[in-house]
Amino acid sequence: MLYSFAKYEKAIEYFEKAVGISQEIDEGEEEATGYSNLGIVFHSRCEYSKAKEYHQKALAIRKETGDRVGEAAEYINLGSVFCSFAEYGKAIEYYEKALAISKEVDDEEGEATGYSN
Repeated sequence: MLYSFAKYEKAIEYFEKAVGISQEIDEGEEEATGYSNLGIVFHSRCEYSKAKEYHQKALAIRKETGDRVGEAAEYINLGSVFCSFAEYGKAIEYYEKALAISKEVDDEEGEATGYSN
C-alpha cells in the first residue's frame, strides 16, 4: 500500500490527539493503542528511532495494565523495528518474548505471528 506524506502527517496528528484525550480521561489501554499506532506510522516512514520510542511507551502501558495480548503485540512491533535497524539478535529476542506470552495466554493468532516472525 502506498501512502502520501500528507496522509502520514494527518495520521500522526489524529493519533497524537487520541493519546492526549486518553491521558485526560485516564484510559491507559487507549493511550497504549495511540502510541502503538504512532509507532507504526513512524516505522512506515522509516523513522525507526521514533517508532521504537512509541512502541516502548505502548509496551510500558500494556505491562502496567496487564494487557498480555497487547504486550505480545508490542514485542512483535519492537522486533520489527530492530529488524529495520538490522539488529537481528535483538529482533529475535523480542519475537521470542511475544511468542512466549502468546503461548502463555493461549492466543493462537499471536502465537502464529510469533512463529512467522
